[in-house]
Amino acid sequence: MDEIMVEAAGGTMPMWVNVFIGIVAALGGWEAIKYLLSLRANRRKNKAEASEAEAMAHQQAATAGQQDADWRQKELELMTRFVETAKQQYEDLTRRYDELMQEKEEDRKIKAELRQEMKKYEKESQEMTRKLEGLQKAFTEEVARRKAVERLYCSVEACRRRVPPIGEFSSDPVATKNRSRKQTTAA
Repeated sequence: MDEIMVEAAGGTMPMWVNVFIGIVAALGGWEAIKYLLSLRANRRKNKAEASEAEAMAHQQAATAGQQDADWRQKELELMTRFVETAKQQYEDLTRRYDELMQEKEEDRKIKAELRQEMKKYEKESQEMTRKLEGLQKAFTEEVARRKAVERLYCSVEACRRRVPPIGEFSSDPVATKNRSRKQTTAA
C-alpha cells in the first residue's frame, strides 16, 4: 500500500489524515452554517421566549406584589387589632389602678378613724381602770371596816357583856376592847 503523503506545514502527513481533517472541517463548516441559520431563526423564538419569560416575571412580580400587599394589609389589620387591644388593656389597667388608689385612700381614712377611736377607747379604759382601782380600794376599806365591826358586834340582844352597849358606837376598837375588859372584870 502506497500511501500518499501530503506536505503540510513542517512535515508530511498521510493523505487519509488530510481527508479526515477535511471531512471534519466540512462537517464543522456545515454545522457553523446551520448554526448561523438556526441562530437567526432561533432569535425570533428566543425573543418570544424572552418576552414570555419577561411577562411571566412581571406577572410573578405583580402576583408577589399583590401577595406582599395582601400580607401587608393583613399585617396592618393585625397591628390595628393589637393597638386596639393594647389600648383597651391600658384603659382597663388605668381604671383598675384608679379603683385601687380609691380603695387605698378609703383604707387610709378608715385606719385614721380607727386610730382615733382606739385613742378614745384607751382614754376610756384608763379612766375605767382608775375608777376600778378606786372602787377596789373603797371595797377593801369597806371589807376591813366590816371585819372590824364584826369583831365588835354581838348578836345577842340581852347580853350584858355587849361592848359597846346597844345604841352606842365606837370608832376606836382599842377603847372598845378596854371598856369590854372593864365590864368583864366588874361583872
